[in-house]
This record gives sequence, structure tokens and C-alpha cells, in this order.
Amino acid sequence: MTSLAANSVHLTSALDSIRLGLHVLGASIWVGGQFTLAALVPVLRKQNPELPKVIARAFNKIGWTAFALLLITGSWNMFEIPKTGVPSNYHAVLGAKMTVVLLSGVAAYVHTRSNSRKSIAIWGSLSGLFALSAMYLGVLLAG
Repeated sequence: MTSLAANSVHLTSALDSIRLGLHVLGASIWVGGQFTLAALVPVLRKQNPELPKVIARAFNKIGWTAFALLLITGSWNMFEIPKTGVPSNYHAVLGAKMTVVLLSGVAAYVHTRSNSRKSIAIWGSLSGLFALSAMYLGVLLAG
């Protein structure tokens, strides 16, 4: 049997676990909320064509708070990157993640300002796709 230390398995510090936990919470709400709403829109629209807008406005309160939490904890995460010993492609993946996070926020913002069904659908889909991409890249960065 190999020891945990030999496999370099370790527990994170309390502060690291709070930072990462808050980041995962923000991602769960931002990404999960977008996909949950996308699945509910057709059902809500059958009940009342205005209901998706009402629900979306209510979600925006927690959704944009989660996005702000992601930006804050993401910035905090970047300050915790070791100065040495990171793989050579780490910063390229980090740059790609920062780009898709920004694109997700911009697309979500345009989505909230759109008026036509087509524009709402396109910008909402783009925001979700970029958010999902950011989550995937975050998993790559976490190792």
C-alpha cells in the first residue's frame, strides 16, 4: 500500500478551501442556472408567454451575484498561482478561460437586453456555451 504523502495527495488549507468552494458555488449558480432556465423556458411559455421573462428577471438577481463572485474568486485564484512549477501551457489555458468568462458575461448581458425571440435565444445559447467552456477550462486548470 502506498502512502498518501508519496502520492502527493494533500488537503487544502482552510482559506484555499473557502476560496475554491465559493468559486465552485458561483459556477454552479451561473452555469447551472442558465441550463435550468433554458430547459424551463418552453414549459413556462406554455403556461404564460410572459412567464419566462419574469422568471429570468428573478434569476438575474442571483445569477449576476454569482457572476460577480466568480470574478472576485477567479481573481483571487490567479493571485494564488505559484510563480514556478506550473506546466508551460497553464497560462495559455488560463487566458482562454478568462476570455470565455468575459464572453459569457457579455453574451448574458446582451441576452438580457435583447427583444426578439431569435436574439434572446442566440445570446442566451452563446452565454451558456461560453460558461460551460469556462467551467471545463477551470477543471483543466485545477488538475
